[in-house]
Amino acid sequence: MIRPALRPRGVLSMGACLSLAFCGLLGCRNPGAEPAGPVALRFSLSLDPQVYSRSKYKKPPQIAIWIEDAVGGQIRTVWVTEKTGAGSWGGKIVRPVSLPYWVSRWQKETGSSGDPAPESPVADAVTGATPTQDFTCLTEVPAATTWNCFIEVNVSGDFNDSFPAESQDGKRDYNGNGQPSIVYKGQITALPGQSSRPKLIGRTDQFESVRSVIPDLEGISDAKGLFSTIEITAM
Repeated sequence: MIRPALRPRGVLSMGACLSLAFCGLLGCRNPGAEPAGPVALRFSLSLDPQVYSRSKYKKPPQIAIWIEDAVGGQIRTVWVTEKTGAGSWGGKIVRPVSLPYWVSRWQKETGSSGDPAPESPVADAVTGATPTQDFTCLTEVPAATTWNCFIEVNVSGDFNDSFPAESQDGKRDYNGNGQPSIVYKGQITALPGQSSRPKLIGRTDQFESVRSVIPDLEGISDAKGLFSTIEITAM
């Protein structure tokens, strides 16, 4: 009887070697390690009403949430408060500096040149009434993709010594802005169970609509305590 030749221990077959070679070139994934469909990113925010109730207008803040693909740079607005998203303030003073950094990203996302306005608002699907306390929203992204997540928030009329209604050189805050909007940033990979707690990275300007984040947070007081919780969870 002819016996098949024994392969020494530790020596791989030609097929196994070829499989390893392809894994090295193209990358191999463990079947079932990633979900087959999209993954939901859930944004959970808890507001402290005592913070915005100390402002001149005692109104809850304007908020924008958006994500940016960490690899390709794609921008997607997840949610924005209706007044800023529609550019409609109900006959009240218009506030072009409410969420200026988000506006600059929305312009890039949509190819727009102006601010959201009643005749060119953000899509209804991503706008909503200003939350007064706890708030949750979701968006779906492809599995295993990595996203930079941003939250911009602004309470109108929260003046302090650093951001007064009228500066020492006589410049008046006609928009009723007070402390400018502040921006949080986190990063998450879209795999179920992953989570991120965004950190405060900077602010915008009290008087001007800026297109970048100013890292100097000196003088920001109440605004930093507006959120008691910010968390992003992949589901």
